[in-house]
Amino acid sequence: MLTSDPVLSLEDVSISYGHVSAVTDVTLTLYAGETLALIGPNGAGKSTLLRGITNQARKGNGKIRFGGRDISSTPTHRITRAGIVHVPEGRQVVAPLTVRENLQLAAHAAGRCPRREIEASIERVHELFPPLARLRNTPSGLLSGGEQQMVAIGRALMARPAVLLLDEPSMGLAPVMVEVIYEFLGEHRDALGGAAVLLAEQSQIALRVADRAAVLSRGRLGFVGPSSQMDETLIAEAYLGTGRTAGVPETL
Repeated sequence: MLTSDPVLSLEDVSISYGHVSAVTDVTLTLYAGETLALIGPNGAGKSTLLRGITNQARKGNGKIRFGGRDISSTPTHRITRAGIVHVPEGRQVVAPLTVRENLQLAAHAAGRCPRREIEASIERVHELFPPLARLRNTPSGLLSGGEQQMVAIGRALMARPAVLLLDEPSMGLAPVMVEVIYEFLGEHRDALGGAAVLLAEQSQIALRVADRAAVLSRGRLGFVGPSSQMDETLIAEAYLGTGRTAGVPETL
């Protein structure tokens, strides 16, 4: 049982695209200091749920609270400045800009404008991702997929997030870079902010760095519990949307 304070809570959140329901009645709590792995098959609604948290996807009903405050109708840029930062799938770096310029842009977007503060944050990112120090003046579009993912995570860290939402950080990466990224996520959890939601395509490696796991299948939340309890059978059921993971209420 987790005893830390809730930092982010979702209550009966539903999201639709037109008449198509993508997420249905999701209730979930993220606690301070934890990493939660959100797993499930393609099309389960995982990315939509993360976009809904930051109001990039229109919610049909339900409440989202951050630090006890209702942010269900708060604009995306204000949610970011409040401390919830979303790293979308596909990295989405600004290709013509250098690594340094991408980091500076993220700092300004987060409202961190004093030059000294920005420089300190850039140095912090360089310490966490040493290759970026060497590549600081390289256009981001010329980087490898793994290096671009470092830039994407580095941009998020420029905002000093309280909650970090990572959408498929291993997407499209070579196996060796997948190991590098997840090794970083495991070893530098304190640097990622107060808490993190990790949306994972490769569930096994994500479960190694997560405290808890939540299964989303066909837009509905199933099993929620310690990642150590997610055995191979549960993972298979999660991707089939059947068995013990289907329709199981949230547990700790």
